[in-house]
Amino acid sequence: MNADKVYTNDSCVGCNLCILSCPCGEANVARQEEGGKKVYVDASKCIACGECLRVCTHEAREYSDDTGRFLDDARAGKGISLIVAPALRCNVPDWPRLLGCLKSLGVNLIYDASFGADICTWAHLRYISANSAKGLVSQPCPSIVNYIERYVPELLNRLAPLHSPAMCAAIYMKEYKKTPGPYAFLSPCVAKGDEFEDPNTGGLIAYNVTFKKLLARLEEEGIDYRTYESAAYDNPPHGLGAVYSSPGGLRASLAQHLDEWIFTIEGQPRVSAFLHEYVNERAGSPYLVDILSCKGGCNSGTGACMTEDKEYAISRAMYDVKKDATASKPDFAQFDKELRLADFARRYTPKKIMPIFVDRHEMENAFTALHKPSHEFRTTDCRACGYATCQEMAVAVAKGINHVENCMDYLLHLVKKEGEPC
Repeated sequence: MNADKVYTNDSCVGCNLCILSCPCGEANVARQEEGGKKVYVDASKCIACGECLRVCTHEAREYSDDTGRFLDDARAGKGISLIVAPALRCNVPDWPRLLGCLKSLGVNLIYDASFGADICTWAHLRYISANSAKGLVSQPCPSIVNYIERYVPELLNRLAPLHSPAMCAAIYMKEYKKTPGPYAFLSPCVAKGDEFEDPNTGGLIAYNVTFKKLLARLEEEGIDYRTYESAAYDNPPHGLGAVYSSPGGLRASLAQHLDEWIFTIEGQPRVSAFLHEYVNERAGSPYLVDILSCKGGCNSGTGACMTEDKEYAISRAMYDVKKDATASKPDFAQFDKELRLADFARRYTPKKIMPIFVDRHEMENAFTALHKPSHEFRTTDCRACGYATCQEMAVAVAKGINHVENCMDYLLHLVKKEGEPC
């Protein structure tokens, strides 16, 4: 994972909201520095879920993608073809004009990832049927893949061994349409960069571009995409793959073809807690677990223009998308004739994160340093430090990823001590 995919800038004031919201306990490292407190990102333990970007009120967390390189290379005539996430429809007004703008800047073909999502649905149906593999965890969300590979590798054998909609579209373009590369993906997802850098995806998609960064770059260059002629997608018609970006989107696509229990869940930290529980779940497994890391799904993802509080507008747009998509149900019998399931198979590599170990002696030393000598002081649990309990804060101090000055009780103790007569 790139060290600068999600990072801290100079606006950080050490408010600890990022720590409180993060599903990965050691991914945030708090430091006391000259001039104040700051919380950094340990890139090796970050899953790029974007929860810290969502909650930060100081705009102190940022992310990087490939927008600049993508635009430069498109203009240089490198013949880039683009795959676009279905969330575009509820994130960008007059989005066909954006497609026209990108074609004018040198982009070759533009495919709707909704078509790749239809292939993804077909692949799930055929794989599960052929292998009696009920209970799989879906994998279109790369933050979920990141989390399982790093924190719950015991679930890798239940992670659907199939490519995401973006990759399914790219494989179709390369293997079946012989579309020359390179390929780029435009979406609201920062974590997609991890998916495309993974050796298991073959380097097929070379650029990860997000809505937010792309529109900001165009505006910075004085380009108003709304003044361009509209352009259409170049792929075959798609079906309900267009709603994959919404919670339960995969379930809705599968429901057209079968009547099975498909469990849906979205939003951190619920999904990470669920994955740890699901390791031991065996009785009554669902047909599939349809899981997304972002609350509200991809439509309000990390690099989206729409935020989760715009759910009414998102719902309105996606209702129209679903209505149109239902009218063009994909022909899976034709997929059976034209496509090879093996072409869309995905492998995973365990990247287990070994937590920093602390023993009882180190914990006691941390509590002593925090001026928490007894149970009463060790259960204040004010959360100002970013942790749910004083116990977790003491563990973080013992691990060296947090510091005593980040504890409200510790600071109050110092103030009280300074006020005492000598």
